[in-house]
Amino acid sequence: MKKQFVIVIIAVLFAAGAISCGGRSQRGSRATTGPVNQEMVGEATGIATIFDGDRALARDRAIDDAMNKLVKTKLGTTVEGRSLVQDFALVESIVEAKSTGMVKNWTVVKEYAESDAYFVTIKGEVYPAAVNETIEATIRNYGRPKFMVLVKETFDGAQNMPGETVTEHTMMDIMGNAGFEFVDAAMTQQLLKKDRRTMTQAIDGKVNESVQELLLDDLGAEVIIVGTAKTTDQSAVMRGYSQNMKSKQANIVLKAIDVYTGRILASKVNNAPAVHIDADTASKNAIMNALASKNMLGRKDEDEKFISGDFMNQITRQFLKSATGRMIMMTVAGLNFNDMTKFRDALQGRVRGVSKVYPRGQVGTAAKIEVEFAGKTHDLAQELVAKSEKFGFQIEIKEQKPNKISLTARKVN
Repeated sequence: MKKQFVIVIIAVLFAAGAISCGGRSQRGSRATTGPVNQEMVGEATGIATIFDGDRALARDRAIDDAMNKLVKTKLGTTVEGRSLVQDFALVESIVEAKSTGMVKNWTVVKEYAESDAYFVTIKGEVYPAAVNETIEATIRNYGRPKFMVLVKETFDGAQNMPGETVTEHTMMDIMGNAGFEFVDAAMTQQLLKKDRRTMTQAIDGKVNESVQELLLDDLGAEVIIVGTAKTTDQSAVMRGYSQNMKSKQANIVLKAIDVYTGRILASKVNNAPAVHIDADTASKNAIMNALASKNMLGRKDEDEKFISGDFMNQITRQFLKSATGRMIMMTVAGLNFNDMTKFRDALQGRVRGVSKVYPRGQVGTAAKIEVEFAGKTHDLAQELVAKSEKFGFQIEIKEQKPNKISLTARKVN
C-alpha cells in the first residue's frame, strides 16, 4: 500500500477512530515493543456462544468481545482517546467484524468453557497510536474504493460533457497524487460511447442494477463521483485593475455514491475565483482552487504532505462504514417457515462477519431476508458455502450480484 494513501486515510479516520480487522484462528497473546501507558492498561472478559462444538471460533469471538469492552472502558480517558471515539458507531461496526489492533501487549489471563459459552479474560493496553496499523488492516480486509468521476462542466455557457472534462482530470490528479485509484479515463470514454444509456443514468446519480453490473463487473468502480462544475465571467470587477485580466468564478456541486448500494456517501458544494490573462486558464485555475480546498478534496501542506478535505473525509469514512455493515438482500428458496427461522438464526450466530439478519417476508418455501454483513457479497456467499453444512443446511448459490444473493437451501436431517 502506498505510503501516501495511508497518510490520507489516517487523516480521514483519526477523528473517527477505528479498530483493525481480521479473523484470528490461533491467538493466545501478542506483545509489541514501545512504552506502556499504565493509564490505558486494563482487563476485560469476553463471552461467546459455542456452536457445533467449535471452540476455536467461540474463543476468537470471546477475545473480540473482551477487546471491544476494554476499548470502550479505556478510550475517552485521555484527550487522544476522546478524539478517537467521537464517532464510536464506526468503532463498534469494525469490532463486530472481528476487529482488533488498538489493544497492544495483550495476554490471555484466563479462559474456560461453561455449558455452551466460552469465556476469555484478557489484559492489555489500549493503544490509540496504532491507528496507522489499524487502518492498513481495515483497508486490506474491506478494500479501498476505486473511483469513477463523471462531472458535467460548463465554461461561460459552453458545455463539456463527462468523460473528458477539466474538472474530472483535476480531481484525478489531486486524488491520484495522494494514492487513490481511478478507472482509466480512456475506458470511461469508451463506455460513454458503447453504453450511453446506462452511463447517462450513472451521470445522473441513478445507480440501478444495470449501472452496478456495468461499473463493478466491467471496471471495478466502487464509488462514482458525479456533479456539475460551472465557471462564470467576473471580469467586470477587474476593470479598475487591468483591462487585460480575466476573472472567473467556479461553482462546483459534487456527490459521491456507493455503487454497491446506491447510497450517497457524501455531497458538497464549493466555489472559488481565479484571475488570468487567458480566459480558459482562469476557468481552469478557478476549478483547481475550488477543488483543492479544505471543504472539498484537500491539498498538500508546506511539507508536501496531503491533507484531505471535508468531501474526501466523508467519502472514506462513509464507505468504510458501508463496507463494515453492508446490507445484502438474500432470496432463499426451499425452506418452510420453521426451517427458515433456524436458517436465519444460524446465519446470524455462526457466519463470521454477519451482524444482523432481518426477515423481509415469506411465501410458501420462498423467503427474503436482508443481511448486515462486514464485507462484499461474494465474501458472504463463500462463507455460506463453507459453513452451511456445519449448521445443518445444504445450499446452492444460484445468482450473485453486487448487493444480492439468490440461493436454494435444504435442511439436512
